[in-house]
Amino acid sequence: MELKMKLRNETKSCYRFERLSDQGDLVTIYLKKKDVIDAGIDPRKGITVTIQEAECGEPGTDQFSG
Repeated sequence: MELKMKLRNETKSCYRFERLSDQGDLVTIYLKKKDVIDAGIDPRKGITVTIQEAECGEPGTDQFSG
Protein backbone atom coordinates (compact mmCIF):
# COMPACT_ATOMS: atom_id res chain seq x y z
CA MET A 1 0.00 0.00 0.00
CA GLU A 2 1.37 3.44 -0.88
CA LEU A 3 0.22 6.79 0.45
CA LYS A 4 1.16 10.02 -1.33
CA MET A 5 1.44 12.80 1.24
CA LYS A 6 1.88 16.55 0.95
CA LEU A 7 3.81 18.84 3.25
CA ARG A 8 1.30 20.59 5.50
CA ASN A 9 3.64 22.66 7.67
CA GLU A 10 6.76 22.43 9.76
CA THR A 11 7.67 22.87 13.39
CA LYS A 12 11.06 23.75 14.82
CA SER A 13 12.24 20.14 14.51
CA CYS A 14 9.69 18.30 12.32
CA TYR A 15 7.92 18.31 8.97
CA ARG A 16 4.21 17.50 9.06
CA PHE A 17 2.83 15.60 6.08
CA GLU A 18 -0.87 14.93 5.48
CA ARG A 19 -3.15 12.98 3.18
CA LEU A 20 -6.93 13.21 2.93
CA SER A 21 -8.55 10.11 1.42
CA ASP A 22 -11.58 10.13 -0.86
CA GLN A 23 -13.62 8.93 2.14
CA GLY A 24 -12.49 11.93 4.20
CA ASP A 25 -9.99 10.07 6.40
CA LEU A 26 -7.02 12.20 7.44
CA VAL A 27 -3.57 10.64 7.83
CA THR A 28 -0.80 12.71 9.41
CA ILE A 29 2.86 11.83 9.88
CA TYR A 30 5.59 13.85 11.57
CA LEU A 31 9.17 13.27 10.46
CA LYS A 32 12.26 14.77 12.04
CA LYS A 33 13.80 17.43 9.81
CA LYS A 34 17.25 15.91 10.27
CA ASP A 35 16.06 12.51 9.00
CA VAL A 36 14.36 14.04 5.95
CA ILE A 37 17.40 16.19 5.12
CA ASP A 38 19.82 13.27 5.67
CA ALA A 39 17.75 11.16 3.25
CA GLY A 40 18.05 13.87 0.58
CA ILE A 41 14.27 14.41 0.42
CA ASP A 42 12.83 17.77 -0.62
CA PRO A 43 9.75 18.00 1.65
CA ARG A 44 8.10 20.57 -0.64
CA LYS A 45 7.75 17.82 -3.28
CA GLY A 46 5.81 15.60 -0.87
CA ILE A 47 6.55 12.02 0.15
CA THR A 48 5.37 8.50 -0.61
CA VAL A 49 4.89 6.20 2.37
CA THR A 50 4.93 2.45 1.72
CA ILE A 51 3.08 0.24 4.21
CA GLN A 52 3.30 -3.53 4.32
CA GLU A 53 2.58 -6.26 6.80
CA ALA A 54 5.49 -7.13 9.07
CA GLU A 55 6.96 -10.62 9.00
CA CYS A 56 6.88 -12.59 12.25
CA GLY A 57 10.12 -12.16 14.13
CA GLU A 58 10.98 -8.75 12.62
CA PRO A 59 12.15 -6.20 15.16
CA GLY A 60 9.19 -4.37 16.67
CA THR A 61 6.51 -6.87 15.62
CA ASP A 62 5.77 -7.94 19.20
CA GLN A 63 5.82 -4.39 20.52
CA PHE A 64 2.01 -3.93 20.43
CA SER A 65 0.86 -7.47 21.04
CA GLY A 66 -1.41 -7.79 23.97
